[in-house]
Amino acid sequence: MDFSTIKHEMAVVFEQITARTDEGLLPDEIAVNKFYRLCQRMHQIADDVWIGEAEDFSHLSHQLLNAVKKNDVESSVMLVESLQDAQAYCHRTFRE
Repeated sequence: MDFSTIKHEMAVVFEQITARTDEGLLPDEIAVNKFYRLCQRMHQIADDVWIGEAEDFSHLSHQLLNAVKKNDVESSVMLVESLQDAQAYCHRTFRE
């Protein structure tokens, strides 16, 4: 899977996740698991310039998966907000 495909899939799945957390609901575990796997793949193909941010994003997505598995809505919502902040920073800093 190439960068553009991974990025697109991540955006689609993250929209499914935020649709739930924006309502204060626990995201779907299947969607979060898919998002985590995509984040891991993104980290594997990351350029040296932004690999640190990709690693942080992957770590946050893993924490989100763990929170969802524990049915922890509050932590899940907070982690999604952290992922949104991390994404905004990365795109603002590294987009060409």
